[in-house]
Amino acid sequence: MATRSARRSQHWAYSMETKLKVYQMNLEGEIDAAKMAEIDRVIGQLIKGEMFGLILNFASVEHIHFTILPTFVEEKKRLQSFGGDIRLAGMSEYIKNIFRTTGVLEEFQVFETAQQAAKSFGVAKPAMNLPLGL
Repeated sequence: MATRSARRSQHWAYSMETKLKVYQMNLEGEIDAAKMAEIDRVIGQLIKGEMFGLILNFASVEHIHFTILPTFVEEKKRLQSFGGDIRLAGMSEYIKNIFRTTGVLEEFQVFETAQQAAKSFGVAKPAMNLPLGL
C-alpha cells in the first residue's frame, strides 16, 4: 500500500514538472505597496488557468515594507491553488530579517541564487524574466 502511494506521489511530481513553466521576476530598490500592486497585477495576468512557478529575485532589493509581506503569502497561496508556487532568491540578511521578524520567511522556500531556485522547480533556468510593467 505504501509503495502504491509513493508511486502516485512520484507520478504527480513528474506531471507537475512537465507542465510547470517557471518565470523569474527581478525586483530592485524599495518594495512598497505600489510595487506590490504591480507584482500582483503581473501574477494575475499570468495565471489564467496555467500552472507556473515564480522566482522572486531579491538580489537588488534594498528595502521592503513589512506591511506588504502578508500579500506575498496571499500570492503564494493563489499560485498554489493553480498548482504553482513562489520561491524566493538572492535575499540579503537584512531582507531575510524583515521576512523573519514578521513571521513570513518560513512560508517560503528561500535560495541563495535564482539558478538554485529554478533547479528546485526541476528546470535549468526560467522560461522568461518578467519585468514589472508587463
